[in-house]
Amino acid sequence: MSVAERRSFTVVGAGPAGLLAARRLARAGHHVTVLESEPHVGGRVSRMSVDGLDLDAGAESFATRGGHVARLVHDLGIGDSIVAPEPLPAWVVTPDDAYPLPRAGWLGVPTVSLARDVRRAIGWRGALRAVGDRLRPVGHVAPDTSLGSLARDRLGDRATDRLVAPVVQGIYSRPIEDIALGDIAPGLAEDIRTKGGLVRAATARRAAAPAGSAVLGLRGGVATLAEALAADARAAGARILTESPVGAVERVGKRWRAWSEGTAHDGDHLVLAVPRPIVSALVPDVAWAEDRQVALVTLVLDAPELDAAPRGTGVLAAGFDSGAKALTHSTAKWSWLAAAAEGRHVVRLSYGIDNARDARPHALADASALLGVSLREGQLRDIERVQWHDSAPAAVDDREPVPGLHLVGSAAGLSGLAAIVADDASSTLGA
Repeated sequence: MSVAERRSFTVVGAGPAGLLAARRLARAGHHVTVLESEPHVGGRVSRMSVDGLDLDAGAESFATRGGHVARLVHDLGIGDSIVAPEPLPAWVVTPDDAYPLPRAGWLGVPTVSLARDVRRAIGWRGALRAVGDRLRPVGHVAPDTSLGSLARDRLGDRATDRLVAPVVQGIYSRPIEDIALGDIAPGLAEDIRTKGGLVRAATARRAAAPAGSAVLGLRGGVATLAEALAADARAAGARILTESPVGAVERVGKRWRAWSEGTAHDGDHLVLAVPRPIVSALVPDVAWAEDRQVALVTLVLDAPELDAAPRGTGVLAAGFDSGAKALTHSTAKWSWLAAAAEGRHVVRLSYGIDNARDARPHALADASALLGVSLREGQLRDIERVQWHDSAPAAVDDREPVPGLHLVGSAAGLSGLAAIVADDASSTLGA
């Protein structure tokens, strides 16, 4: 690249999307400055200390679909840290019932509708109702069709409420009726039409997934990935400034200026890799009304009664007034963490919340209910709570709404490492 072709980019946000963009741009020979408000990189893929254990503050696994994250991990030279979760079932827990999630399924859609574990979850009547999806013609199905309404029509209320809704709402942090097929996977609506129903489409999607676990992790935590990405971006020439919150951005002629703590950072291009409420605050013309939030509450416990992993690797919650929507029994899920914890148990609860609610006071009671074990205050060694904004962003039509402005990651409506890394792999940013 000639000097005349080199451009300057200011990247706001040092989460995975911002670091990937910085790495890509620096490798292409551009001048790159990354501004991060926190004292560390990683965003939702960062670490925290709880009872002396280094734990993931956000994502603790990544989806294997597409293989993009695994390829990135190997490219960063940390491929030997990839680990699979323990092969234990997840459970669904309601206020009056608990049952293992059927093994044969995709996003909660039962692909073997009359299997014993399906019948245990939804009964014979519910299982037979779900079988009916294979026998009925498929009418109009579009990418904007609600998954909730489609599942109720094709599978019935019982399968929808007890299988599909807990899984999907646990992932997307919003009611199943508000989730469109296009929000879940590209081409899903077409698959349902061409393959002849929701169950057949789910069966095909499950068959196309890589063999083995649907998720993987990293020994030492997924935060290892963000740290390796930052090191690689710096090695390529990117400048990453932490504790540098951006309070305002503006167009100056054909260039962009980002203000951080009274310092102006000028560039030919501005890349926003931050939650969309922050995008809205910085660039009011690029605005969204909704900010869905999630809180993660991590408990470290002395609880020998959890040694047998009574609810497998975790629980999907349905119908809890506290707002609890899922629990991960982290030391049952990851053997490397169990070894590091030396007999302690780490469990993590996720909550769909509003700004005012603090889940810590009732987290122990929720953990007891979800795990089916009575946990006492004296067994709680430490507790930590983090809150993330924009937990389930919707798709963005225009990724470059203003000349020289680029949206990546959650700013572009992407959620999850797999989607963000896949997007970077196909990106032409900086080309």
